[in-house]
Amino acid sequence: MQIHHAIFKIDKSLPAQYCKQLINYIDEKAVTKASVLIGGKNVVDTKQRNVFDYGLDKDNPEDVVHSKILMQKMKEALDKYVQTFNYLREASPQTINLLKYKKGNFYSPHIDAFHTVNRQLSFIFCLNNNYDGGELFFYHPITKKPYSQAHLNEGDLIMFPSNFLYPHQVSPIKKGIRYSVVAWYS
Repeated sequence: MQIHHAIFKIDKSLPAQYCKQLINYIDEKAVTKASVLIGGKNVVDTKQRNVFDYGLDKDNPEDVVHSKILMQKMKEALDKYVQTFNYLREASPQTINLLKYKKGNFYSPHIDAFHTVNRQLSFIFCLNNNYDGGELFFYHPITKKPYSQAHLNEGDLIMFPSNFLYPHQVSPIKKGIRYSVVAWYS
């Protein structure tokens, strides 16, 4: 198996109308800068991650509606994924974050798993594609050079292991706004 075989893309996982609805919700909710985990603490570090985010809250009725829709789509994707990688068992959803990348926003190369956060699988939903820049690149874990670029369109979902073998980044936005949803299973 080659490392890129564990990166799955599902075209049109979310309907276009729902993507537009979620974008409106993100515009309303994603007003604070996202944090990164450094030394076991969540810290805003705009040199590493410069993006606006909002974490869906299980106690907020509006958020619960979106969580249910997104979790159903992730479950459908996970069912397909485990047909190939059947040792991935008993994974459960963790957090869901709504992201808004404005011009100049980015997320430098990183992985999604940490010693304090047991993430096994990462999910990224693309909600629009009317922006320039904001490409999703995967980096080789040894050479640290990009080896794959994910081409995502409105409604597409990409999923991949969260571990150290899958460093990835979102390049700076040059024009427009990039909307996405990120989530993890542990």
